[in-house]
Amino acid sequence: MPLVTVDMHRPLADRRTEMSAAIHSALVEGWEFPADDLFQIFTLHDEGDLFYSRTFPNAERTDIIFIRILAYNGYTPEQKQRASALVVEKLAALGFKRDNLLIAITENGDGDWHAPEIDSGDVAA
Repeated sequence: MPLVTVDMHRPLADRRTEMSAAIHSALVEGWEFPADDLFQIFTLHDEGDLFYSRTFPNAERTDIIFIRILAYNGYTPEQKQRASALVVEKLAALGFKRDNLLIAITENGDGDWHAPEIDSGDVAA
């Protein structure tokens, strides 16, 4: 159950739905988890809120989109790189500049997640 957080500048707000679908599709394909395992947070920032190098490493950035993926440990480095490459590929297909994407994957383990199952007696709020 990866939790994806995306930090980006406010002018990209209207692109969130298509970005979400592209990122999710890449992770489902790259990590082969269930398609309904979707948990994402998009945070919009004003100009001047996000600080980044325009050139490191060997980049030519015009903007930045930070994508953080928190996932249960157990993915191999190759699986993580494959999923990251797919995220970049799918976002680039939508017109996002590859150099403007920065992906960080963090892992955690047993006891670090809790998602209660629905009890038949629960009432929707």
